[in-house]
Amino acid sequence: MVASLVDLIEDGIGVPEGEIFCSSLPGYGIPAGENFVGYMRDQMVAPNVVVLVLTQNYFQSHFCLSELGAAWVKGHKIFPILVPPLSYSDVKDVLLGTQVIRVDDDVAYNQLREALEEHELANKSDTKWDTKRKLFLQKLPDLIASLPTPTAIDPAEHAAVLAKLSEAQDELLNYEAEADKLKQYISQLEKAKDAISVATLKAELSDTDPLLDFDNATSAVAKMYSKVGGTEVLKAMIADHYGHHYAIDMLNFGHEYQEAALKQLVNLETRQVLWHAARAKELAKHLAAVDAMLDDPDAYAVIAKEFSSKDVPLEPGNLEFWQEFYGV
Repeated sequence: MVASLVDLIEDGIGVPEGEIFCSSLPGYGIPAGENFVGYMRDQMVAPNVVVLVLTQNYFQSHFCLSELGAAWVKGHKIFPILVPPLSYSDVKDVLLGTQVIRVDDDVAYNQLREALEEHELANKSDTKWDTKRKLFLQKLPDLIASLPTPTAIDPAEHAAVLAKLSEAQDELLNYEAEADKLKQYISQLEKAKDAISVATLKAELSDTDPLLDFDNATSAVAKMYSKVGGTEVLKAMIADHYGHHYAIDMLNFGHEYQEAALKQLVNLETRQVLWHAARAKELAKHLAAVDAMLDDPDAYAVIAKEFSSKDVPLEPGNLEFWQEFYGV
C-alpha cells in the first residue's frame, strides 16, 4: 500500500525521490548506521506535507502516533488517508475534526497534488497524473486485501517501545528548546555593533566554513595557470573576465599564448579570450565562486578578519588581489 502511494507521489505528481521520507519503505527511510530516534526526529522538524496512511496497524504503532503528535504540535500540513476497514468513526484524538479522505476517493487526491504544488514539488503533466492515479485506484482492492492485520504485542516489548517513545519525545522537546535558544542568540548577535564578531560566530554555527571555501576557490583559480598555458595567459584571462583592457604580449610570452591558442582559449588575430572553451568556462566558474563569497557580507567579514594583517584590498577585480591569491 505505502509503496504504491509513494510511487503515485513520486512518478504521478513528480516529487523528487530525495524529498520523500518514508520510514517503512527501503530507499526512502532511515540510512544504515543512523540513530533511529534521532533521524526520525530530524525528519519531523520541518516537512512540507505529512501524509498519514491510517490503517489498523497505524493506530497500534506508537512511533506512528508519535509522528502524528509531532506533526500536530508543530502545526505541519497533514493529509490523512483512511484505509478500510477503518471508518470515519475511528478518527479520534488529535485528528478529530480534521478533514480525512478515504483511500478510494479519486477526486480528493487532487488536494494532495495541489498542496505539493504550493511547495513547488510537483512537475508532472495532468495526463501523467491522471494515468498514475487511475492505475493506483485500480490496484487498491488487492492492496487493501494484502494489508496485515494487527497482532497482539508482548507486554515486555510494549514496555520497551513505550520507553523508546518517551525518550524520543524528550529528545524532541530538548531539540525544540535548543533551537529556540539559538534563534534568540543569533537575533541578539545581529543587533550587536561588532559586525565581524557577529559574522564569525554565525559562521561557527553554520555547516559551511567561509575561510576553507575561500581558500579552495582561490587555489582553484591559481592552479588554472597550468591548464591555460601559463601565468601570463591566466592574468590576461582574469583581466578580461573583469572587463579590464590587457594587451597580449607576444614578444615576451609568445610561447604561452601559442599554447593557449592551441587550446582554443584565445584568438591571436583578434586578441580576444574565447570564453566558450572548456578551460575558460572552468576558470569563469572558479572566479564566480570567489566573487560570490566576497559579495556575501558574512563571508566577507570572516575573510577580511583573517587577512587583516595583509595590505591587500579584497577586491576580486584588483591586480593586487590576483598577485596575492593567484600568484600572477
